[in-house]
Amino acid sequence: MTIYALVDGNSFYASCQIAFQPGLVNRPVVVLSNNDGCIVAANQIAKNLDLQHIKTNSMGSGGYHAATPDSMMFQPFFKVAPLLKRYNTAVFSSNYELYADMSQRMHAISAQFATRQEIYSIDESFLDFTGMPKESLHSHALALKKRIAQWIGIPVAVGIGHSKTQAKLANHLAKTNADGVLDLTQMPESALDALYKKVKVGKVWGIGKRLSEQLINQEIKTVYDLKSANSKTLRKRFSVNVERIALELNGQACFDFHEKPDNKQNIVSSRSFGQNVLDFTTMREAVSSYTATAAAKLRKQQSTCQALTVFINTPRYQTHLAQYQNQYTLPLIYPTDSTILLTKIALRALQHIWYEGYEYQKAGVMLTNIQTKTNLQPDLFAPNPQYSGNPKSDNLMKALDNINQKMGKNTLQLASSGLQKNRWQMNRNLMSKRYTTRWEELLKAYAG
Repeated sequence: MTIYALVDGNSFYASCQIAFQPGLVNRPVVVLSNNDGCIVAANQIAKNLDLQHIKTNSMGSGGYHAATPDSMMFQPFFKVAPLLKRYNTAVFSSNYELYADMSQRMHAISAQFATRQEIYSIDESFLDFTGMPKESLHSHALALKKRIAQWIGIPVAVGIGHSKTQAKLANHLAKTNADGVLDLTQMPESALDALYKKVKVGKVWGIGKRLSEQLINQEIKTVYDLKSANSKTLRKRFSVNVERIALELNGQACFDFHEKPDNKQNIVSSRSFGQNVLDFTTMREAVSSYTATAAAKLRKQQSTCQALTVFINTPRYQTHLAQYQNQYTLPLIYPTDSTILLTKIALRALQHIWYEGYEYQKAGVMLTNIQTKTNLQPDLFAPNPQYSGNPKSDNLMKALDNINQKMGKNTLQLASSGLQKNRWQMNRNLMSKRYTTRWEELLKAYAG
């Protein structure tokens, strides 16, 4: 039978901050969303603080929510700031450069412990343990945990099962184990059923809030209930996907293992601005920068696109301001992955929808009609295409990507992206250093 493991970084964003500031180990730590708006990550100390104190510090409708598991998550920062300050909480803006680099390092270490790996998210990956001696799976997972902790300082949990769904559930339960590892493949059927009866059905991978409510209405309240339900009935009442989830809980692998992620069919790059944008020059820089980001993602998956959309909008919740939103799509004659051509097209689209007199809060670029570059069919009669299938353009984009990957994002960029991005970039006033991707921000050690 197949044996899969799911490796998951515990409170990953917060753990990345703690890895470079060990003094935070015993303090609550939270990480904020774009523009420092809401809490998107918290270490366990911060979550426990929330459970202990939010209910007793309620301030009515405008105060804290009643305490529930992880109720600190997604709270507006301004609402809980006094509570966080009271308990000496370390608060950070999202440091995407640091998290992405630490993610790559964590996945690279995990890959050393299996013949196959599927990277599922920034802090999760499936490993194929099929064929390994069952009696050594637990010690193998512990060795993996130890190496990641030693090499990059990130604590992880490891769940092991006969299917992805089992491994995912095991990982969730492993977080409460002393050693952070849970192997469901070694459990007798009776012990597994007893465990399943204690877990709510909403904790199963692929069972969202809405579907969980529908299952509960059908008296399927626990993981055991779902596992024991008739598969044909599940398919008829819900979907084939729910049927497969139930089969996976029974140890039958139904979801394929993907060593390489599927290419995206749409690529979007957008951000809310740190402050409202009023002039075309600033908006032009933002759209140029977003286009460069989208184009880099397109090249990373070795694809081209044949259509581009630009969209802009005013802040919908600032009702005292004049409201406006619009988008414009332009097709390309030839598919391309060139930042230069895509930026020209994006700025042309922006001119079609730009109107003076509005305060804009957000802009974005979306690439569509995406196809694999290796399948690109060039036009035999094209008069010397400049950006599609042109070796000179391909080499230029390759050099651009290599320099930015080696020296840091935006080291090399188009002039239209501007040099002073503080006028439109999102607010990250509490961001830590980018310890692993910027030479000037590396930690320094001094001899005593």
